[in-house]
Amino acid sequence: MGDLLVLWDVDGTLLNAGGVGGDLYEMVFSSMFGRPCEKLAPMAGRTDRAIILDTLEMAGITEPRRHVDAFIEGLRAHAPDMFEAARRQGRALPGAAEALMAVASARVGNSTIGFAVGGAALAAPGGAADASAGAADEPPGGAAGIPVSFIPAPARVAAGTVAAGAPAAAAAAAAAPLGAAGEAQPPPAVRPLAVPAETVLPPLSIPVTAPPVQVAPHPATRPAATPPASADAGEHPVTTAAELLARPSRRRPEMGRVYQSVLTGNVRTLAEVKLSAVGLRYPLDLCIGAYGDDHEVRAELVHLARRRAAAVHGRPLSDFRGQATIVVGDTPLDIAAALAAGARAVGVATGGFPASTLREAGAHAVLTDLTNTATVLSALLA
Repeated sequence: MGDLLVLWDVDGTLLNAGGVGGDLYEMVFSSMFGRPCEKLAPMAGRTDRAIILDTLEMAGITEPRRHVDAFIEGLRAHAPDMFEAARRQGRALPGAAEALMAVASARVGNSTIGFAVGGAALAAPGGAADASAGAADEPPGGAAGIPVSFIPAPARVAAGTVAAGAPAAAAAAAAAPLGAAGEAQPPPAVRPLAVPAETVLPPLSIPVTAPPVQVAPHPATRPAATPPASADAGEHPVTTAAELLARPSRRRPEMGRVYQSVLTGNVRTLAEVKLSAVGLRYPLDLCIGAYGDDHEVRAELVHLARRRAAAVHGRPLSDFRGQATIVVGDTPLDIAAALAAGARAVGVATGGFPASTLREAGAHAVLTDLTNTATVLSALLA
């Protein structure tokens, strides 16, 4: 299994911003046209470019498309002013911080979903959990001391959390860890890191290194007359380099990296303000995301995010084709955008649409919320 790209919707999926987006629209509209904005176009699952155009048409603005770029510049300029309001009125949705940190540390192999924490592994589709996955590659706490979620195995998926028609392995991969007495234990809380919005952070990816191969001296370095060591004498025969290389490899195959960012209808500045205000900015690589000021059509944002991820991380674009890209969202429009781009679609029923609607839209998997980190990982990485 190769690299994966996980793209999260922001509003309704990761956080509730408390209405600051609508407030910003009204502020910009008033500054541009000298009168209040009486009605906003529907926002859920749509890009800012599309919302602005419809809002201007509803307001009777002449040649509305001519004003879209200027309106976007107004959103960008005033978005930082909304930080305090977003911090006061907004909140991260339950489980969002834990899910982001777990995905940030995940590595995917043919048979396991491993983590930067030693000993943590979940079974991937079609394979049993490998207890050695991630066990000795990094010290506890993750690379560079980054705190990550610890998801012990074995685990199970709670019934009804994966959509009908999703791969059966997604329903058998992982869920709430079991305690010593067999009772379900909640995943440990992960405290999100407070990082200033202007801080430039490197992409969070976990390299994998294989242990060195120990090769014994070639026979030519020993005296020719030396007889083979006797097992009766308590010694073991020396393994030659040729014999060692002829053996099947026992090293664990390299695990693919999981990159994560956002695919949101917000202009980038506002998306970053919202995420920073509620403490969710850090685990996301926003340089590879796609935003509402990039394109009017949401499906086009999936293609754009793939190109950015490939360029920023020096990967072939083919690494993120098809279902190697996972789009996570709370509206049927999120699901439609993922399917139009050939990506894996995961619905989260934390916005204004029930799980049944997201299933009918064609989601490969549907979550009721993000509170069970292991179930989230199974739905995303299956």
